[in-house]
Amino acid sequence: MKKFFIIIGAIILVLFVALVIWGVYCDNTIAITNYSVNNTKNDAKLKFVVITDLHNKEYGEKNADLAELVKEQNPDFIAVCGDMVNRSDPDTTKMKDVLKKLADIAPTYCCLGNHERDNAAEFGTDFKSEIDSTGAVLLDDEYIKFTKNGKSVLIGGMSDYPYYEFYTPEDDVPSRTLWEEFAEKAKDNFTILLHHQPEYIAEDAKKTDIDLIVCGHTHGGQIQLPFIGGVIAPNQGLFPKYDKGEFDLDGTKMIVCAGLSNTVFIPRINNQVEIGVINIS
Repeated sequence: MKKFFIIIGAIILVLFVALVIWGVYCDNTIAITNYSVNNTKNDAKLKFVVITDLHNKEYGEKNADLAELVKEQNPDFIAVCGDMVNRSDPDTTKMKDVLKKLADIAPTYCCLGNHERDNAAEFGTDFKSEIDSTGAVLLDDEYIKFTKNGKSVLIGGMSDYPYYEFYTPEDDVPSRTLWEEFAEKAKDNFTILLHHQPEYIAEDAKKTDIDLIVCGHTHGGQIQLPFIGGVIAPNQGLFPKYDKGEFDLDGTKMIVCAGLSNTVFIPRINNQVEIGVINIS
């Protein structure tokens, strides 16, 4: 009997060590996830890379390895979907270091995440100035026209929820103004909206002609279980509906990127840190 328990204990120990090693790998080895989106509104064809939820982590000195990986994808532009910093940490140096590198590769457009919003409230950080000083562009409840080979798409950045929890649809807030104007433009233009948190936008997106929404925030559900999906995500709780990957919102495609770092000590299991590569054709 004693031998039996020794064997069981050894098996458990081996499985635990293997799980830790797998978690370390998933936390630190960047996967490239490719997506394809059909453009039925014009002939614009382009490719862009999605970066999100870096949380001040570094891949190589000043994120040189991360920037090189992005460069290898040869993107037409780069989308940064928030949480490049950590809340309660006013230092934006790492965010600016990587944004400078990305902006040297291709036009780089950002929206804010909840960690940036919290720091702006706590420390008064001017993220518009901080981000724009790097050569990247913060789309703070605004949009731009991006043109390639004479064909244009609209890229919007929403830095707050369309109707935040304590707002009502009648409140005149910048996010509401952007949301309504962008949705109207989507009737005749191919539109890409950058927005950090998927859970607050999915239902409203079903009522629009917006073509693509790109989000982060969920960290891929932290742990991915086979046939089940993510285990937990901020604001969504256990077994989140929108963990990572593609979601069809009545014709609007939403892509949720698992991001590049964690804010908890629980390792990622079956859920590598990632960048997204999206091809529009």
